[in-house]
Amino acid sequence: MNTAELSTDILKAVSRSFYLTLRLLPSEFRAPLSLGYLLARLSDTIADAGALELAHRKKLLSAFCSVMKGSGVNQEAAELCSRLPGEMDGAGLVQGEMELVRRAGDCIGWLEAMEGRRAAAIRRVVAIITEGQSWDLERFNGEGVVGLCDDEELETYAYQVAGSVGEFWTEIGAICDPRFSRCSTEELRALGANYGKGLQLVNILRDIPEDLERGRCYLPGVNPADPSAIVEDLPRWHRRARVLLADGIKYTSSLRGTRLRTSTGLPAALGFRTLDRLEEASWEDLQKGVKITRRTVKRTLYGALARSAWWLPGSWNGFYRRVESQSSL
Repeated sequence: MNTAELSTDILKAVSRSFYLTLRLLPSEFRAPLSLGYLLARLSDTIADAGALELAHRKKLLSAFCSVMKGSGVNQEAAELCSRLPGEMDGAGLVQGEMELVRRAGDCIGWLEAMEGRRAAAIRRVVAIITEGQSWDLERFNGEGVVGLCDDEELETYAYQVAGSVGEFWTEIGAICDPRFSRCSTEELRALGANYGKGLQLVNILRDIPEDLERGRCYLPGVNPADPSAIVEDLPRWHRRARVLLADGIKYTSSLRGTRLRTSTGLPAALGFRTLDRLEEASWEDLQKGVKITRRTVKRTLYGALARSAWWLPGSWNGFYRRVESQSSL
């Protein structure tokens, strides 16, 4: 088992953006967070394999969730990992995703070798994420475009697939370094959960046309067949995303260490950049796809470093105050 390859080549192949965040982390944080991401990405790959029948995907996800809730590399885990490549073959996966499927056994082996508290935290968060993905498959199983009933459904889903990651980040931080933040663990868990939900909401707002084509409308109470009604409803969700991401900035400002603050704050800074673009976008722009450029990503990375290093100007506290003042307008 080559864990170095899993945390570099395989991780980079399935997520270039999150790979950058993880590479910025201090070494003691990097391994459990990288493995947690790979396992969550594996379950997401199963859930999104649209070429497979829905019942088959649900069955595989259920088996994967059961493995995550277990302990150790038992026969159930070994059997699932050995048959996954064959069952996912022909599912329309890109090369990086298929390679991750082939290396599922190595990921589980790495989990087994992980220190006990870290392994337990990984199992918990991946099980929650997988349950959210299973809910997603069940909830949007219907004719035409299926929408959510109310805001609570969206908030719950966002917590399961992303807010739980903020809590996981906090748990791993406390395990690796009890002094990694100036805030209490309880406060950090709440801030981290909101941070993850904010990042997920940005993804949802960016991918609305694509999700509609897949029969999903994550914005509650709108007519999915009426683009003008969707666009009219977007501002309140833009505001909600900003409030949630502001908690991510507050989370980041409490952390100790330049690399930890840079890696933790970067996704929020990129999220605000994306929201800036989304708020200016027309429905036609959303259909074409709203993305920030590589140049913007690089500038945002340098900005995150400047806010994180005590010897450079700027700070996350100042960024948070600016975000708060904009939100109150």
